Amino acid sequence: MSARPGLAFAVSVEQGVPSALPSRAIEVDVGVALPTAFGGLRKVLKACEDAAPDVHRAIAAAHPSEWNRLFPGTTQGVPALEDLALSPSERRLHRESEQAFWILTVAARTIVETLRASGRPLVLHGAGECDLVSLRAVMRAAEWARLDGLDGTLLLTGWRMRRPHGAAAFESRRQAYLDALCDRMRVPHASGPGPVSSRAMEPTVDLEGRYLRLVVDESESREARVAAAILAVRSCFFTTNYEGALLAAEHGLALLESAPEPHFPGRVVQAWEALDSGLTTPAIEIDRASLGDEDELKALLHRCMGVVHVFTGSHDDAMAAFGRGLECRLPPELRARLHMFRALTLTKRFGQLPNARAEVEAGLAELARSTAPDRALQEGWLRNVCALTWFQERKLDKALVEEKLAMRCVGDLHDASATHLKINLISNASYLQESARQFADAISTWRRFEGISERWGVNFSKHHRYRLAGLEFAAGQRDEAVEHFQLAYASAEALRDSFHRQVIAAELGRLFLDDGRMDLAVEWFARAEQHAREIGEPLKAAESLAGLSLAAGREDWSEALRCARASTTWPKETQALVDALTKSDAKAVHALLPRPRTKLNRPFDSVSLY
Repeated sequence: MSARPGLAFAVSVEQGVPSALPSRAIEVDVGVALPTAFGGLRKVLKACEDAAPDVHRAIAAAHPSEWNRLFPGTTQGVPALEDLALSPSERRLHRESEQAFWILTVAARTIVETLRASGRPLVLHGAGECDLVSLRAVMRAAEWARLDGLDGTLLLTGWRMRRPHGAAAFESRRQAYLDALCDRMRVPHASGPGPVSSRAMEPTVDLEGRYLRLVVDESESREARVAAAILAVRSCFFTTNYEGALLAAEHGLALLESAPEPHFPGRVVQAWEALDSGLTTPAIEIDRASLGDEDELKALLHRCMGVVHVFTGSHDDAMAAFGRGLECRLPPELRARLHMFRALTLTKRFGQLPNARAEVEAGLAELARSTAPDRALQEGWLRNVCALTWFQERKLDKALVEEKLAMRCVGDLHDASATHLKINLISNASYLQESARQFADAISTWRRFEGISERWGVNFSKHHRYRLAGLEFAAGQRDEAVEHFQLAYASAEALRDSFHRQVIAAELGRLFLDDGRMDLAVEWFARAEQHAREIGEPLKAAESLAGLSLAAGREDWSEALRCARASTTWPKETQALVDALTKSDAKAVHALLPRPRTKLNRPFDSVSLY
């Protein structure tokens, strides 16, 4: 394949297997019996290694942390991915996963570079049985190939076939996801779901695969399968494997519906201890302390299902799942936690703020009769959500009252969950002050983190410096803002994080463009374009090229327009830029370029399906 601009990268999807396949194709069966994250992708990457070993080795060596997650134990002595990139957050119902973005980006790059080096088509058989996490990397690769102007072919066959193990609660969402994949790869939708295959299990590669296999293995003990189900949910949370999580939760709940047995919860604990990797993290609070009697285990799985439903946009299902948890016989602090999740869902997804506060009040009423050691922590999280509801109604004084009450709840607590909440509360206080345009106070509050900066890594510094710069920029302190934006960029550079380097470089380019400092604008837009190509982001490349043309005084928009037309991730934003570039409307193009913000968090939409 060549990289000649103007040539199309052809993608097609077939219901079955066509009678004729492209010649010299790299053929891979990506189907898997269980929806284990990266199951199909590992097969694709193995085929890439055979087709272009030098490409494979170079990318693996450049990204050892991501490769170790894909192929556990590949390289010793490299940082764990969780030390470099952020995960989702259960307590905040925040699904964005920087870790998944890094992994899928590296995988997509490997696919694209293999196609470039080998000049061969890629045929993925059993695509309908592939795990959705892997298919998201394939989707990413298709967009990337179009950015690069590759002249080639990607064919996915067996689109209507289903694997033998799937989650009933996810079936309609899976079909919607497959349709979204077709949209993003620019191919027509296939018709509805087809037959279920009899595909056999394959050897497990990682803990997630091991847990899911145990969950469906009817020869295993009931307690081992329940323990594995909870552990599988935890693992799937980090790999953004929503189907796997729901499959595990469904099986776990079905197993718990069996006739009660003496000492069964204790046997679940023993099975857990034999299977657990020892992970404890406030990103998702599932550990040994989460286990309890059978009702508490059921409520835990209902809670997990609710979180997954929120992450996949099934918000009514999420509320119902949290509600089923409340139907279990639970201690008040666990009931309060479920009310917190219902309140957060009503706030963030439905915008029903009075109803959310009613859930907060129900949770606080439960805690009034609690004597548990974590009673104050649960109250802190509830009040944090209550503050969010007032913030969204622009009643900042009431929001601040709740934030102070929440901080009072956890001020003397130092466990991981309390620390996680404290970070949120300091951040929220700064956001409240920013919203009131009290920028000096917002900066002062935000800088409270610096007193304990030795505890934070480079990733935290990246986000901290960026927000500090954004607040200084809003306060009119442009020199200080530029310095801290550049420090945030340096932190991203140290992490080899091209995504956030691109964001910061493009915004610095816009800042200098607006200031009329064209030499610096050219420099930063050029960096932004380079980073956009490093992560295969067509729209970001187009924006950066457009900014570069404006700063350099050029009127040739052709390459920016070509890149924009390769984008499938952000249709609305892309169309606006395409329209402005097509009309050669420099003023409109300028207005569409990204501006500095006060929060570095961005959605990783290029590897998400909605």
